[in-house]
Amino acid sequence: PLTLKELDNGKMDISNEYITNEDYEKYFTHFNPDLYNPKDWARKAKEAGMKYVVLTTKHHDGFCLWDSKYTDYKATNTPAGRDLIREFVDAFRAEGIHIGFYYSLLDWHHPDFTIDKNHPQRIDNGTKADYDKVNKGKNMDNYRQYMKDQVRELLTNYGKIDIIWFDFSYPGENGKGHDDWDSVGLLKLARQLQPGII
Repeated sequence: PLTLKELDNGKMDISNEYITNEDYEKYFTHFNPDLYNPKDWARKAKEAGMKYVVLTTKHHDGFCLWDSKYTDYKATNTPAGRDLIREFVDAFRAEGIHIGFYYSLLDWHHPDFTIDKNHPQRIDNGTKADYDKVNKGKNMDNYRQYMKDQVRELLTNYGKIDIIWFDFSYPGENGKGHDDWDSVGLLKLARQLQPGII
């Protein structure tokens, strides 16, 4: 197990597998959550006394549960064929439960997201020069704009959103920190769109 100090020093790997987008495609083409029942979950959550819920809208793999106009890598293009966030938000809001969204800052699918020490295509013991080579042609400015465009969608298309959870920074050599995400600009955007958001 890693100590807290080791985690703080960026020694945590968030992926175990080394996988390409092409190898991951089989999960996309079969995605169909047949047990997805937010109305039932919301009813049970209310009965249990829950006051808020947080849904993962996009995780590190870049797959989106909503019909984002900025990517084809989304639930509406899978056998699920629908906006899963809309169903979730409507069901929980109908039960009076506050809505929160988790949004991964990482996106291993986006072509401009640079490969780094946590990426499934990472280079073990890679130097900065190694990473510069594999990232030639990738543009994090393009990715930052994409990320902000998606956050704008999430915070304007679903009514009042009470919580936004941006996950996560790992600064240092071959990592990503606040400048890579434009954290200040991202938080400013979130508060502009949802002034009461936590």
